[in-house]
Amino acid sequence: YRLERELGQGGMATVYLAEDLKHRRKVAIKVLHPELSAIIGTERFLKEIELTASLQHPHILPLFDSGAAEHQLYYVMPFVEGETLRSRLEREKQLPIDDAVRIAKEVASALEYAHRRGVVHRDIKPENVLLQGDATLVADFGIALAVQQAGGSRMTQTGMSLGTPHYMSPEQAMGEREITARSDVYALGCVLYEMLTGD
Repeated sequence: YRLERELGQGGMATVYLAEDLKHRRKVAIKVLHPELSAIIGTERFLKEIELTASLQHPHILPLFDSGAAEHQLYYVMPFVEGETLRSRLEREKQLPIDDAVRIAKEVASALEYAHRRGVVHRDIKPENVLLQGDATLVADFGIALAVQQAGGSRMTQTGMSLGTPHYMSPEQAMGEREITARSDVYALGCVLYEMLTGD
């Protein structure tokens, strides 16, 4: 991969636009922050992310590749020409009801598929919902889980929490060990509310 430019930063990673030299295509590479990479360890992360790589659904952004370079963990996804739901909300504040319902249904479809396979997203928020034309794609599927599973108890000891407070279910916010599909449904409810009310 040849990195071209930084696209953005989040709580867990920095995202870069890159060229996949082998396949001659644009990709997005998420590089986990160094302190997170150190806590997790390469082997554990790559093992845990396998489950994410197996998810194949029209509304789930696929995982192309993952690995480590100089102890920095990364994973590779398609580069989506479009915008995040967050960008659209910042521009429009509220969405038309039809758009909000369609987006929510497509995210719900992706969640149902993943939940049937035992994968809980754990970080549904407008930043992780990508809009490409009329298609909705959920990004970072299972990444929070992979990080938590790989990091184990060391994550909580260092005070690093996973998820985004505004969309986090009460049980997730309280740090309960068993997070179920209900947490994703709660977060999607928060996102739908925001799409409809602008708040």
